[in-house]
Amino acid sequence: MDTRNWRAWIDLMPPKPGDFQVTGEVYASNPGIRPELTPSIPQGINPAILMLDLKLVQQPGMWPQVMTWAKVNYKESMGPKSHRYSEVEIRSNGESIAQIKVEETH
Repeated sequence: MDTRNWRAWIDLMPPKPGDFQVTGEVYASNPGIRPELTPSIPQGINPAILMLDLKLVQQPGMWPQVMTWAKVNYKESMGPKSHRYSEVEIRSNGESIAQIKVEETH
């Protein structure tokens, strides 16, 4: 699976609570494919590394068979007891396909 332009960040700018986001792009076989990121279950042993599963979901209907880049986004609100992740691992079919360092915006 081809992917590109991964980025992960924690938005610490006021007002609180901030949020945590991961974005990227996936090369899909048609424009009706929607990539999704969901937290892996179970997570790994290091709570500073968020593991996300990447799945491709085909939308109903007829779609031209044209390779296209599809954007994917994961977002969660940061509460007072939220983890401050330092890294994100993207997985597909149980295999690691990307490792992203988390940035902080102030």
